Amino acid sequence: MGQHLSLAVKNNYSFYNKLLLERKSIFSEVIEINSKANNHNFIESIEPVVYPELENDKMKLLVRVKLNNHHFFEIKLKLKEFTPAPFFRFDSDGTTHHNRIDGIPLNEQAITTPHFHKFNENGIEIAYKTDKLLDPKESKALEDINLCIIHFFHESNTRLKNDDFPEIKIMSDTLGFKMTKEDPNQNIAFL
Repeated sequence: MGQHLSLAVKNNYSFYNKLLLERKSIFSEVIEINSKANNHNFIESIEPVVYPELENDKMKLLVRVKLNNHHFFEIKLKLKEFTPAPFFRFDSDGTTHHNRIDGIPLNEQAITTPHFHKFNENGIEIAYKTDKLLDPKESKALEDINLCIIHFFHESNTRLKNDDFPEIKIMSDTLGFKMTKEDPNQNIAFL
């Protein structure tokens, strides 16, 4: 994966830091993930995020889940007016990210999933792991999207109301059957 550069972040890093560090709020107690995403292998939900210095509904929280593997998900904060790419995100699964930055030894550049993404002061997107993601037991627990959204909200200083966190319901508009590629009728001889 190549480096992603955001000139907007590089040129206005103090604003970017404020976006990350200052409190953001959402008001959906339940995030229902039912809509097809741009990639038909995923479903997603897009929720408005309130940040005091912006007009309402400019910032978005995107939660995308793979249809046939609900442990493969992405959580993103996006402010399209600032930078087209998400300014902060979490990947539960997928490819390893390489932080190709001068001064980082080669053996420390590969960051496996799960990991967070943010931009450094040069506007270069970097991946990193929190202490919880480095702990194998905690990392395993964070495969549950409802536990992971809490970790994401802590890391991005986003909250629901005072200090609450939303619940995520995947495919809440269906009967709850999981989508698999396996044929349930395989190895059955029909007469």
